[in-house]
Amino acid sequence: MVLATVAGIIAVLLAVLLTRAVLLKPPAEKEKFFPNLETAARVDKNEAARHLAMMISCKTVLPKTEEREDGEDGYAEFVRLRELLAELYPLTHEKLEHELIQEHSLLYRWAGRNSEKPLLLMAHYDVVPADGSQWSRPPFEGLIEDGVIWGRGAIDTKSTLCAIFEAVEALLAAGYYPDQDIYLAFGHDEETMGGGAPAIVETLKERGVRPEMVLDEGGAIVRDIFPGVKKPIAVVGMAEKGVMDLEVVLEGSGGHSSTPGRQNPMGVMSRIILQVEKNPFKAHLPLVVREMFTVLGGHMPFTFKIIFANLWFFKPLLLALLPLISRELNALCRTTSVFTMIEGSDASNVIPERVRAVANLRLAAIDSRESALQHVRDLAAAASEKAVKSEEGLKLRIDMVQGHNASPSSDTSSDAYQRLSAAVENVFKGTIVTPYIMLGASDSRHYCAISDNVLRFSPIEMSKEELRSIHGLDEKITVEKLGRVVDFYITLITML
Repeated sequence: MVLATVAGIIAVLLAVLLTRAVLLKPPAEKEKFFPNLETAARVDKNEAARHLAMMISCKTVLPKTEEREDGEDGYAEFVRLRELLAELYPLTHEKLEHELIQEHSLLYRWAGRNSEKPLLLMAHYDVVPADGSQWSRPPFEGLIEDGVIWGRGAIDTKSTLCAIFEAVEALLAAGYYPDQDIYLAFGHDEETMGGGAPAIVETLKERGVRPEMVLDEGGAIVRDIFPGVKKPIAVVGMAEKGVMDLEVVLEGSGGHSSTPGRQNPMGVMSRIILQVEKNPFKAHLPLVVREMFTVLGGHMPFTFKIIFANLWFFKPLLLALLPLISRELNALCRTTSVFTMIEGSDASNVIPERVRAVANLRLAAIDSRESALQHVRDLAAAASEKAVKSEEGLKLRIDMVQGHNASPSSDTSSDAYQRLSAAVENVFKGTIVTPYIMLGASDSRHYCAISDNVLRFSPIEMSKEELRSIHGLDEKITVEKLGRVVDFYITLITML
């Protein structure tokens, strides 16, 4: 009797699991929007590539505090790029209101028929440094070779900066007049988490501007990132994780390495680091990730559909296997912490009096800075308890150097997300659009103060090699891909 009951329960469970898997299908296609390209105008992609190459040649790397150049405090290349923009896009600078914020960030307003639901397009024009000796092409020459534009910022984010200007200039030339106000916001210090974007947001807040959609860098169009999904996937960041740097310091008496004590600061610090690594933050499935699984699950082979159609059943197993399945998927579902810096004495025969290590944390929405700090403090205290109480008398201190919490999440049911999805599907045929959580930090988080719909998406088809080139070596974009980025912005703007 018991066996029969158990068998019956198992049969019902299997039936439920399989039925739900069968019913998991790709979302219904949205009604396509086709802009009037005669009105929208087409852009010469080769000319756009030439313009991008000229922008890349402006070495807009933020100067160090001590640098001074040409009386511009090291910002001569920033000034040169702004002058170049005015030269390349005369109609934009004639027809749009524009101003400098915090001396170097740019804010434009294209007045539309209405101001109730403005669109705000973002990019940043500062770039990270590049050591040319390690590149196969010069990083700041703006070289175009065999249909490829090479250089620092080719993707991050002078490509979108260029494409936005190309789209606006072409639409102005065609006599296009938007239904809603359109704002263009270009920060100058995103790479150092500077004050340009916050100052722009404060300016807009004072003017009562609440964008219906804010679009910044973030996800891209990628392939082969999810098991069994063959189509290209446009991943749209609905939120971004928080960031926090923690400083862990151990202080003691030090001494000569010939007479070490039982508890030495470097060894104790190693135990702290291992303790933190062995006890990761708790994994969970945020709503955005569950929505991503639902969207992509419909495109997977049946075996995977069984799992993703039945997260209510497989969730514990999935969370336990996350680190083995994918580094990226694991990072989407928990706060991550990794020690990236450590320093001790300056000589091999000196026991350091002070050992310092720095951990970088990427905070999930469920973990605040305070709770994450306490988590690390508890683990470090457990790992160093004996050493702190020993005769060496080591002192442990853990402080937050800098950080901010995860951003609020936008809603996939919003008109803004639906419009963005339609624009992607229009320009990049056959592409799946899915929400996700952005793992890195961007200027977009500041705009959550004035908009409920802050979306993070770079309309660029990126290979794994191109993804690695961001902040890495040989950053580049093809002329063809740049042309489609321009088409995307034309489409999105004319959907207002």
